[in-house]
Amino acid sequence: MYLLLDIGNTREKAALVKHGKVTALPQLAPDNLAKLPIKAVYFASVASQEKVAVIKQLLGLDHLPWRQVHAEAQAYGVRSSYQQPQTLGVDRWLAMLGGQLLFPAKNVLIVDAGTAVTVDWLNKDGQHGGGWIIPGLKMQQQAVVKNTAKVFNSEMFNGRLEPGQDTVTGLQNGCLAAVLGAIKQAWQLTPCDKLFLTGGDAKFLKPYLTDVPLVVEPLLIFHGLARYIDM
Repeated sequence: MYLLLDIGNTREKAALVKHGKVTALPQLAPDNLAKLPIKAVYFASVASQEKVAVIKQLLGLDHLPWRQVHAEAQAYGVRSSYQQPQTLGVDRWLAMLGGQLLFPAKNVLIVDAGTAVTVDWLNKDGQHGGGWIIPGLKMQQQAVVKNTAKVFNSEMFNGRLEPGQDTVTGLQNGCLAAVLGAIKQAWQLTPCDKLFLTGGDAKFLKPYLTDVPLVVEPLLIFHGLARYIDM
């Protein structure tokens, strides 16, 4: 059994791999991990090495091998379009590896809807076609509230794809429309066989993407990360 970690600046997400099967680990707690026969930890991180060291100690796993994965020029049949591949976000790289694993020899559009929304094209031959990075739903709302005098928001997101009848719904609905518009524009630019949707805000976008061959996969990045096990 292996532990997979996606270490961000604000939080960590985790999954387990056993006999090649990837499953989510909702609670990343030392007591839970101590009971598991974990052989090694594979992780992707955008945080500092100091934070990684702290996490090792907090989880009580500093005695195990820890193997960090970075974005590469090519691996497992996937080729980056970046001239400096190491500057591609590792989450985007792993999402492409996951998408190619789950639907090999298919043209796929991969949307990771988190703090930022990333959109990446990957063709059936494993060639990355480039992508977009746009502010996510929360970031868009924060930017408008911060930079305008009379726009306010609520903590709860209830955005709908319809005209807003007050400031809060106007803001939230507008941000939802902006993200959905970008995704649908991406699909029109290069229609693909599948559209992968992952990330924390996927639940808000899914109801409005019924007109495309949608695959919602919360563990997409971990499917990509798991490919590095036992290199």
